[in-house]
Amino acid sequence: MITHEEISQLIGKYDLRKLTIGTIGSHSALNIFKGAKEEGFRAVCICKEKDTIVYKKFPLADELIIVDDFAELLDDKVQEKLRKLNTVIVPHGSFTAYLSTEELINNFYVPMFGNRQLLQWEANREKQAEWLRKAGLRLPKTFKSPEEISGLAIAKLPGAKGGKGYFLANSPEVFKRRVKKMIHRGLLNKEDVEKVHLQEYVLGVNVYPHYFSSIINDDVEFLGVDKRYESTVAA
Repeated sequence: MITHEEISQLIGKYDLRKLTIGTIGSHSALNIFKGAKEEGFRAVCICKEKDTIVYKKFPLADELIIVDDFAELLDDKVQEKLRKLNTVIVPHGSFTAYLSTEELINNFYVPMFGNRQLLQWEANREKQAEWLRKAGLRLPKTFKSPEEISGLAIAKLPGAKGGKGYFLANSPEVFKRRVKKMIHRGLLNKEDVEKVHLQEYVLGVNVYPHYFSSIINDDVEFLGVDKRYESTVAA
């Protein structure tokens, strides 16, 4: 595991007058780059060739690092380039969706904003549920296996992949039929079936608010909202 002292040594070599904010080119990247530019920082985007059109059309990133796979973020050459740019990485959901949490914690020698140990919670639905329960929120019922499905349920893959591979089922038979169909269409891998998280689907308004809570300014800024077909919290 990368220690606090090791990260401190890396930051000690940075030119703090030329800090760069970096992240993976997906999910919340444009939001992060916009915030970085507004605060006067340079920005670097690690993205795939097919996605460069987005970051050229909205030129918020000062530099693009092109990779074939996001796992290349862990390569020594890519990490060295990020350090030379005095980069601080701002993680988002795609980090745990496309990269190994263990490798990010143990082998990624680039400073990250926040506590990288929290990435384990981002990737683990059981730990997320523990947080929500401790906050006093009620959660939908979880089915341990498809055979337990007794009502409308949402089948979710681990990590944050924007709902890719999610589907609804209201019985074990429907679940198996949907899985077979999705595998045939290439929307689901056989190995993913064992990792599916089955949860009661709570009907309601499918909105996902975006906000930023500032400890420094002691305020909350509402940024926007989009549509999400998730079932996370029952009010």
